[in-house]
Amino acid sequence: MTAPDFEIVVIGAGQAGLSVGYHLRRLGLTPGVDFVIVDHSPGPGGAWQFRWPSLTLSTVNRVHDLPGMSFTETLPAGSDSVPAATAVPHYFELYEKRFDLQVRRPVSVRVVCDRATTATCPGTSVDGLLHVETAAGENRSAAGVSVVPPPVTGDDGLPSTAREAGTAAEPDGSTPRDAFTDPGSPDEPSAAADSRRSTDAATGLPGATGETLRARGVINATGTWEKPFIPYYPGAETFAGRQLHAHDYRSAAEFAGKHVVVVGAGISAVQLLDEISQVTSTTWVSRTEPRWREGPFGPDEGRRAVAMVEDRVRRGLPPRSVVSVTGLPVDDRIRAARARGALTWHPMFARIEPEGVRWADGSFRAADVLLWATGFRSALDHLAPLRLRGPGGGITMTGQLATRVAADPRIHLIGYGPSASTIGANRAGRAAAVELTRYLGLP
Repeated sequence: MTAPDFEIVVIGAGQAGLSVGYHLRRLGLTPGVDFVIVDHSPGPGGAWQFRWPSLTLSTVNRVHDLPGMSFTETLPAGSDSVPAATAVPHYFELYEKRFDLQVRRPVSVRVVCDRATTATCPGTSVDGLLHVETAAGENRSAAGVSVVPPPVTGDDGLPSTAREAGTAAEPDGSTPRDAFTDPGSPDEPSAAADSRRSTDAATGLPGATGETLRARGVINATGTWEKPFIPYYPGAETFAGRQLHAHDYRSAAEFAGKHVVVVGAGISAVQLLDEISQVTSTTWVSRTEPRWREGPFGPDEGRRAVAMVEDRVRRGLPPRSVVSVTGLPVDDRIRAARARGALTWHPMFARIEPEGVRWADGSFRAADVLLWATGFRSALDHLAPLRLRGPGGGITMTGQLATRVAADPRIHLIGYGPSASTIGANRAGRAAAVELTRYLGLP
């Protein structure tokens, strides 16, 4: 068997990837020798570095500590008003340095393919390893690891991938199929790519400037920020105003004097409604009626919520967000927004017209902006050649915290299903590190 470049490749250096790195070190593995973390972003911070400026430490839905280092010890006194996009990347940078995680960036992962057996690759290229094909310095605008260039946005502001997938997407906002969804995806990279290898002159590590890293195991921690989701509604391409996803939101001030329709029933939708409604008129719609949660949310409630999400992925069903189970927390900001009428909810419209949106009963609302706070999908397109997705539409997961792919124990997914939260990512990072090293017989 060919010797691997690394025993384990960790893809992504957000909360989940850093947690994995910490636990791999604790288990006796050496960064840059036994394992490597690759990250596509220009600097530390994961998706946090791209959040809108008005999302501060006083408004964010909590930042959980990484293992071994407190977030608060990196903050100055009176930092509630500091943007999360500044404070969290600073924390991650200090964390990477303290534990010498040697994150390789910017490195974009194009594809991961299996060269283990003749059934998964041409016989001449079998080496028993997973090949992580990379390219350096591409697409630095989003967190995690780049899979392919982001969707091209048309003049209507709607990503072309979402628009073109319209015939596959249901009006209720269900997920359209894509290259990764299809277990029969033909996107198998050529064997010639295996021979493309490079070494960074400064470090001597293969793959620093591209192209293929060979490993015995992969822990994927790319999260969801790469994959903003916009469901298709009839007439979307005819809208004369502006359409954008919460992913691209920067400031409420840019909408002053315009009527904004905010679509979505999650935390981001509520936060953006709160901000935008203070400078202009808004309408709030979503496919399902929002569920509010009054009072404290204790550990027992948290465990029950995570268990419900975990049950789906263990059965091979597409994951749902934790907030869809927990409901939206009610705090003083929410009460104030309610008092000024900003949180009056309406059911989802039926179609989009050039000047606004129309409901099934014929009622119409003129609009200048459609802001889609409709969530994200797991950024897993680069795993398409592994054909992990099953007939249930999801990936069947197993292991202590449902991080291990049932069909291939060499691969763990963090940020998929119950681990798609900062606290879930920490716990999942440890579980994945322990289970994968044990499976590979390390250290």
